[in-house]
Amino acid sequence: MIELTPLARPYAKALFDSAVESKNIDEMAEELKIMAAASKTEGVINTIENPSLSRQDVVSILVNLFEDSISDKSKKLLEILSENKRLNLLETIYLIYQELLEDHKDQKSVEVFVATDVGEESKNNIEQKLKKTYGKDANIYFSKDPNMMGGLSVKIGDETLDLSIRGKVKKLINQLNF
Repeated sequence: MIELTPLARPYAKALFDSAVESKNIDEMAEELKIMAAASKTEGVINTIENPSLSRQDVVSILVNLFEDSISDKSKKLLEILSENKRLNLLETIYLIYQELLEDHKDQKSVEVFVATDVGEESKNNIEQKLKKTYGKDANIYFSKDPNMMGGLSVKIGDETLDLSIRGKVKKLINQLNF
């Protein structure tokens, strides 16, 4: 599978620079989030990949779908991506834009991996502790990974704190194997 990040980065950077210039970085992030979420739905995927539709037809359908929730700038992005056959980059553009936004705001992005769904009380407790350590503006995301067997793993940037049962078992195996 092709790595989409190098393809998506120029679009995300140009969009971010434009949003900074027009002072609507948060609004653009929200629009990208909506488009990225929709781009993963079966109906939108089928529309994008439909060979009987022209690129202009696909853009028209997507613009009508997002009519009230996106700006003209986002509509233009859809047109450009369609012309270049890059509509599959919407989610990756959103992720890169999010990174640029966090860097701009000097925020940290913290991803917490858990084996099962976390209760609200536990989730709030984890969030409070992480925000105390990494700043109240830290963006905290929870992801479910059943392979962990239990516990949790916290990823901040390129650092990972593995407190999962799977991590402890791996550590024990490594110690036994020298």
